[in-house]
Amino acid sequence: MRSNDTKERLTADLFYCPKDPRTGAMGDTWLYFHEGTYYLYYLARAGSNWDNISLATSADGVHWKEHGPILTKREKVTWMGTGSTWKSPNFERDGKWFMNYSEWTGPRQTIFFAESTNLVDWTPLGDEFEFVQDERWYKPDGRWDCIWTLPRPEGGFYGYWTATPKARGVFGFGQSVDGVRWEALEPPETPGVPEGEVGAVERIGDRYYMLFGTSGHMITLTADRPEGPFRPAPKNLRVLAGYTYFARFFPSPDGLLVNHHSCGASVHFGTLKTPLVDAEGTLRLGWWRGNEALKQGRMLIRPEWENSASAGPLAFLKPACDVSRGMILEGTLPIPQRRDDPMVGLYLDSIQPGEGTLIQIHPSGVTSFGRIQADGSKVQAEKTYDREWSFGPKARFRLLLHDELLEFYLDDILLDCYRTPFRATGRIGVWNGAARPDVAEWRLWGILGNAQ
Repeated sequence: MRSNDTKERLTADLFYCPKDPRTGAMGDTWLYFHEGTYYLYYLARAGSNWDNISLATSADGVHWKEHGPILTKREKVTWMGTGSTWKSPNFERDGKWFMNYSEWTGPRQTIFFAESTNLVDWTPLGDEFEFVQDERWYKPDGRWDCIWTLPRPEGGFYGYWTATPKARGVFGFGQSVDGVRWEALEPPETPGVPEGEVGAVERIGDRYYMLFGTSGHMITLTADRPEGPFRPAPKNLRVLAGYTYFARFFPSPDGLLVNHHSCGASVHFGTLKTPLVDAEGTLRLGWWRGNEALKQGRMLIRPEWENSASAGPLAFLKPACDVSRGMILEGTLPIPQRRDDPMVGLYLDSIQPGEGTLIQIHPSGVTSFGRIQADGSKVQAEKTYDREWSFGPKARFRLLLHDELLEFYLDDILLDCYRTPFRATGRIGVWNGAARPDVAEWRLWGILGNAQ
């Protein structure tokens, strides 16, 4: 339960990170929106193991007020696990919300529940509600974690969770009439899907989309029915593949949104994303218009070339920006259309002398992230992302940069998130300076500084 002496702080950094020592490091996140407030819950650890679930709230989805722990690990529990939040199917009568979380005690992980009437103060339910493995289909000492709910046509919920099935499938599936007493069912078939963790499931149009974590990536699985089978998406399979993890869906006033966390020197909360589903049913992540609220309070800056006579591979913009709170750079870049077209990219200077990060754009908008020397030599691509989308000869970009964490968009489609090898200085250049693009329409924004 929440302590009465909790200090609430409003943070305006580009990527939110809790500062309360009782919370400690943030892990998996999930959101719930109700009556004008975004409730951000996250698994955290103030000690050596995951030992609490903490809360932050926001009126706009970008500026967060930290509340601290709302649930903490019991004495005999080794560690806690992540969960999600849903409204009671009897809400009109009981006015409750429920949250699930797991506890690992001894050799076994099982699921528990808590309830709230205000989404801030939470009371654990008794051990009689403990949800354990059904050994007909699931290993008794396997994973059992994090129920994600969907409304069931006949009332109550379907649930999907991280589990270790004995035979078919790679995750758990079940149902509940009241939201806190759960029945496990036979796991859905998942042909071609490796082991992993359930992030979230939502119905978009006539299909069901699951965000599924495996090998450090979030991939998309799709199904025509809630019972499955769930199959890997044929295009843009790795919907998040950078230094990110545990993407989740949640409904908002702007429709369905996606959240995730990003891993730098510490774990931060990434900006909210809009799920984009094209005519083929392919899921991509896009820029959420609510993130425009990050830009208020600072003047627009028209970048100029630091050295307009430069004929080298790098030409720098001025002024540099303070990236300790974050910055957003927007403009237009040429997109190579053929393999022999000159490449183009953005250079991010780092605190490591003589070295920076290159965001390099290839034909069709395929984008790579990696290291480059400050003189434009020794390009080393570390990660390359193809969103399997056809970009035209020019595309509008958005670069979000906060210390060593960044997000990069083309035409408001997320290419991916990345962690630079060394913290960025805020000095930015364009690679292939001899053919540098016109920056007349570029804009540089600082982040509103209203921390309390």
